[in-house]
Amino acid sequence: MNEEHEHKDDCCRKDNKVDSKLALFLKTKNGKYIGLAVGAVILFTLATMQVYSRPVTDGFVRTLSNVIPYPALSVNGTTVSIKEFLIEYDALVQYFSSTEGEVSPPADQLEVMIAETLTNKKAMQQLATERGLELDSEKVEAYYQSVIAGQQSEELFESELKRTFGWTQDEFKERIVESIVLALQMGEAVLSDTDLQIEKSELAQQSYERVVGGEAFAVVAKDVHSGFPGLESDLGFVKLSNIPPTWAEIVNALEVGGITEVLDLPEGYAIFRLEERIDGDTDTQLHLMTITVPKTTLEEVVNDYIEAAKIKRYFGEE
Repeated sequence: MNEEHEHKDDCCRKDNKVDSKLALFLKTKNGKYIGLAVGAVILFTLATMQVYSRPVTDGFVRTLSNVIPYPALSVNGTTVSIKEFLIEYDALVQYFSSTEGEVSPPADQLEVMIAETLTNKKAMQQLATERGLELDSEKVEAYYQSVIAGQQSEELFESELKRTFGWTQDEFKERIVESIVLALQMGEAVLSDTDLQIEKSELAQQSYERVVGGEAFAVVAKDVHSGFPGLESDLGFVKLSNIPPTWAEIVNALEVGGITEVLDLPEGYAIFRLEERIDGDTDTQLHLMTITVPKTTLEEVVNDYIEAAKIKRYFGEE
């Protein structure tokens, strides 16, 4: 028993010595720095736990996210901060509240909508970077001016922006116009990418060879279009003046029963057959059949990219 008590006393004395040494160390300059650092880490950890356990619109979350760039979501390691997320959230809420007849969706649905929008925006930016495509500032300004041209005045438009979204002119350019212009640039790049469109191009060429080889145009058209819902094989009578310049001259030169080669049009590959023509005094009408193979779109490219991307949402999960 005495030995056991002596052992406990020895342990207590050792613990007291350790506590005393620690207390003395924490009083030194280095000890104070380490103590402050440890305290800061603990506070940061507790604050972070609170941020992600509360709604994104909570006052505490708003305050802290203005100081610390906590991520709301990330796409392949590129983050969108809670602060950025809230700017979009507040703008959408203000839009619904300031627009007559519009009812704001529940908060959780708004978060999902914003998370999806920001995810798509980041994916678009990453795809543009991969392609070495830079945002064209001149096109941004031209697009903005086209928006202004449709308004009563620039001053009135800026006032409406402030009322509807709480944005300035520069914020509108950054958040809306730049995204639209980048999407337009990317769309053009995708549609003109011969490597990306090779499968669609080959399908169109194979369809042409089938028709030239003797298969009925309508049969081939039905077969091809079965893979692209919504496409019509028979365009009916079309006024020549309504046909896009990219292929108007070519189809107008056809004899009845004649077909074009595969035409590389802006949004797809097409073969046309002239069924009948009616020449009028002011316009010509052409009855056209078509085999159309739509090109791979930017939307498809972005969706595929997002499916393969490493995405983490801290807010706005479905």
